[in-house]
Amino acid sequence: MAEPLRILLVEDEALVAMLVEDALVAQGHVVTGIADTRADALALADVDRPDLALCDVRLAQGDCGRGVATTLAERGIPCLFLSGNCPDIADHPLILGCVAKPFQSASLARVIDAALARLRGETPERVPRELRFY
Repeated sequence: MAEPLRILLVEDEALVAMLVEDALVAQGHVVTGIADTRADALALADVDRPDLALCDVRLAQGDCGRGVATTLAERGIPCLFLSGNCPDIADHPLILGCVAKPFQSASLARVIDAALARLRGETPERVPRELRFY
């Protein structure tokens, strides 16, 4: 891992959220919050600005994770989708890519490292097969 990040997790399935959180913390990252709706995600981002957001596409209460990711990106927060419904395109340049569910939580470290390299304008040394960049 290159550097620990402050990560907002936007996921409405509690078990998935717990597994991803555990994997991120084990890798040295700080999870700034877990949100299952648009309102919760934006409120958490306002209170404790994350370095990166990991967003599901389908959220609780019929909310759309694509809209959440776009709003966060407009606020300067890079996003990656973690979803069984990966969009074909990104709605903002800071929406970097998608990891299709199901995925191995152990691969998150490599995914985040590749995303960080892309953010720095570098070519990632290795792009995990689970990650599709936009």
